[in-house]
Order: sequence, then structure tokens, then C-alpha cells
Amino acid sequence: MIHNESLNGDLSGVFSNPSVLSLTPGANTIVAQTGSNGNTGTTNGSDADYFTITFAPGTSLASMTVDSYIFSPSNPGVSFVGYVKAAAFTGQGGGDIAGSAFYNASSNNILDDFTGGPAPLGQGVYSFWFQETSSNRVDYQLTMNVVPEPSAALLGLSCTWLLLVRRRFRDS
Repeated sequence: MIHNESLNGDLSGVFSNPSVLSLTPGANTIVAQTGSNGNTGTTNGSDADYFTITFAPGTSLASMTVDSYIFSPSNPGVSFVGYVKAAAFTGQGGGDIAGSAFYNASSNNILDDFTGGPAPLGQGVYSFWFQETSSNRVDYQLTMNVVPEPSAALLGLSCTWLLLVRRRFRDS
């Protein structure tokens, strides 16, 4: 678990100053809450969660899986998530994000659902924005899976090996 709002405090509700989270290779779980929960936020007093993650050279985000999504008092249908490849968001409009998706209890790997951006997300600094804009409170849990990327040297050796094998079969 990298962050649990009930234990570690509320994630930032300020788009220009996201909380900084540190991920390690493997599964990294976040437990948080958005919407009408008493915390200040960005839309009509509704709490949003903003956090920034840096993927070191040789690592990437392979999946972002929704483990739990509980709403109260009524079903909001879906909630919003967006990202930008930067240390913070410059605003809250469509032009201020690189990709976005909607998620709910039936979502699985929402990284595959992002519009505007390919999965996986590779080396660099990324900021994420989770928000419920209805009058509901949403408790969510997600797991971000960080994996090593194949090294350039390994890819080069593989290509060289394939060329040698191809040449050998062609010459015989």
C-alpha cells in the first residue's frame, strides 16, 4: 500500500500542487475517497484527488486496476480520472490533460480505457486526477502495477540473434 487516506491523510485537492507518491516495482495500492466527503476540492466543494508519480528509467506503468468502487448515497454511474505527463496540471479543462477515462465498480484496467494516451506509461513524471462530480461520495481502491521495461541492450541482442538465425536458414 502506497497511500491510504484514512491513515496517511487526504490526497491533495489542488490541481497545481498534487501529492507526491513513490511507487516501487510491482503492485502499488491507493485507497482514497472523492466527492462530497467534507474535504475541499475543485468542483462546487467536491473533493478531488491529485497525485504525482515519477517512473524511473527502465520502468513503466503496465496497469491501473480498480479493486473497489463504493458510492454513497446513490449510484453516480461513473467517476472521472485524467492524467498529464507533468509534475502538475495547468488547469482543469480538456486541453489540460493528456488522457482521461471514466471508471466505476465494473472497471478493470482503466489504463486501457484512457483516451489520448497509449498504455503503458513509460519513464517520466505523471500527474493523475480522480474526481466525482455528482453529489455522491466515492470510496475507491486501485492498484498501479509498475514493471521493468526491456533494456535496449537486451532488445539489440534479440534482434541480432534473429537476424543471424534468419541468415542461417536463408543460406541453407
